[in-house]
This record gives sequence, C-alpha cells and structure tokens, in this order.
Amino acid sequence: MELWAWLGVYLVGFALLQLLLYRYFIGESTTSDPSTESTTPQFEGTSTSVERPQTSDEDMIVCEECGTPNRLDPAFTFCKSCGNRL
Repeated sequence: MELWAWLGVYLVGFALLQLLLYRYFIGESTTSDPSTESTTPQFEGTSTSVERPQTSDEDMIVCEECGTPNRLDPAFTFCKSCGNRL
C-alpha cells in the first residue's frame, strides 16, 4: 500500500508543478496592467503611410471562410487571417 501512496503523491505533485508552470508562462501574457503598457508617441505632421506595391485583382484570391483577400501564389495554401485552406 505504501507504493501506491507514494505514486499518488508523485502524480498530484507533478500535476501541481505543471499547473504552476502553466500559470507562470501563460498567465503573464494574458494579464496586462494598463500602467505598464507602452504607448507609441504620435508626432504631428508626420505620415505613417507605407507605400505597398500595387496588386491587381488577378493576383488575389478571396478566402471563402472569412472573405480576406490573399495573394494568389502556389506557396500560400492557407488564408493569412483565419488559416482556412484556400
């Protein structure tokens, strides 16, 4: 009976360790304190637009699941937004 008791203690301890590790690594990214969030300064008179190469409608395919336009390229088989197969 002593073997089964040690095995149970080990399993419970291992489960608690896994829970603590999960809370430590995942819990930090989901809880955010508004006072620690970084803000980017906004400058007046500056333009943040980026020129992108123009693509025609022939170079795009629309995802049937979410409607996001994706580049028509054999290298891309999944939607960039939802991950559905194109």
